[in-house]
Amino acid sequence: METISVCFPQLTHLSLCYDLKEVPLQYSLQQSFEFKNVIMLELGWTVITDLFSQWVAGLLERCPHLRKMIINGVVSEAKSHEECQVLANFTTSIVSLMRMYSHVDVQFEYE
Repeated sequence: METISVCFPQLTHLSLCYDLKEVPLQYSLQQSFEFKNVIMLELGWTVITDLFSQWVAGLLERCPHLRKMIINGVVSEAKSHEECQVLANFTTSIVSLMRMYSHVDVQFEYE
């Protein structure tokens, strides 16, 4: 992610998908960088975990001029109790997190 911020400093629209197969992705927010010009952030997942909301929080911190965030997710029709709990935890985390970013318009798009 640091490479993206350095190589594309004028980037205004950033779209990323959280994939657990990408182990370095979990650690990519430990570096110090900013997306200073990003005003639109699209984030998604293929399989949601409790780490997704932490990843979202880390990206919000690095986009100081963000105006809009769209969260795309896949929610299977047949949900286990565990899947429902993870989705409920995510919703609670995002609501709490967005209180600190009230200037950001947030949209959710689920499949």
